Amino acid sequence: MKALVLEGKEQFVYKDVEMPKCPSDGLLLKVDSVGLCGSDVRTYFHGHHHVTYPCILGHENAGTIVEVGTEVKGFEKGEKIIVNPVLPCGKCWYCQKGWQHMCSDRLTYGHQIQGGFADYMVVPGIGLERGQVIKIPEGVSTDDIVIVELLSSVINSQEFADVTLGETVAIFGAGPIGCLHSEIAKLRGAKKVIMIDINDNRLELSKKFSGTHFINSRDKNLQEEVMKITENFGVDVVISATPSVETQAQGIDLLRKRGRLVLFGGVSAENPYTTLDSNKIHYNELSVLGSFAYGPNNFKKAFDIVANKMINVDGFVTHVLPLKDAVKGIEEIKSGRALKVVLKPGME
Repeated sequence: MKALVLEGKEQFVYKDVEMPKCPSDGLLLKVDSVGLCGSDVRTYFHGHHHVTYPCILGHENAGTIVEVGTEVKGFEKGEKIIVNPVLPCGKCWYCQKGWQHMCSDRLTYGHQIQGGFADYMVVPGIGLERGQVIKIPEGVSTDDIVIVELLSSVINSQEFADVTLGETVAIFGAGPIGCLHSEIAKLRGAKKVIMIDINDNRLELSKKFSGTHFINSRDKNLQEEVMKITENFGVDVVISATPSVETQAQGIDLLRKRGRLVLFGGVSAENPYTTLDSNKIHYNELSVLGSFAYGPNNFKKAFDIVANKMINVDGFVTHVLPLKDAVKGIEEIKSGRALKVVLKPGME
């Protein structure tokens, strides 16, 4: 079969690899759609502490079952499924607390298990035992459903921050994550959603979704603009959905008293440090929350939201490309011309 193999930093090679065999306790999946995620882009350029070269990435996977293991019940050849890429152990202290996304022994497709940047992938027995495999209903596109993984993290974040009715939310980053944050904030009852970016292309693309105000912070005084929108009150929640320490520091200045700053986007490991005004945090009783990944309950909620069209996903996928053109997709993402790129292994 063909696969896109990451053989080193910035070294994608599209080549023939051995076809995986269906295990007796698992499934063999023909990959129909795989999302090109921001974390894939970071891994392409900078590597990842869980990635050993050569590696087949791809964790936003949806496809068609082509073979069912002899020991497997409940699945049939020809069914379309989406695969939760995160496999918590279910046994460690964090899993027992219900914080499966913090699992001490989790496995991930595209890291320890072959991902979906290939014609076929295996859902091993451990994937059925520890993970989630959800059947895709008729009429739901595999291109649309791959956003479930991204959306799961957004749901976890906003539940943790308790975004609620009537609040004003400011979102740094008008990329795919930021746009999904705007949709979930609106779904949870936010009154105003302020989208902030330094790229006009991304801001323009984000206008399809649930933002109510749009600010290019490179061209305008951000704090002044936000205070105008909020009548000098400040926002209830700031979500930093960019890999930038600067936005984390800026976020403190936009909050009302007892506001919440959510650090959603991971930053460079070489320079992960930021400076926050601790007096403002102290005197205004601000909360600073880290948010990472998601649990199985978030994944199921995200699936139901997308499958039942509870948020706007029309136009979210801006580029559908052959798997072999992943580098072109990365370039489109970095330029701001692409919102979400979906790769198709079977597409020429």
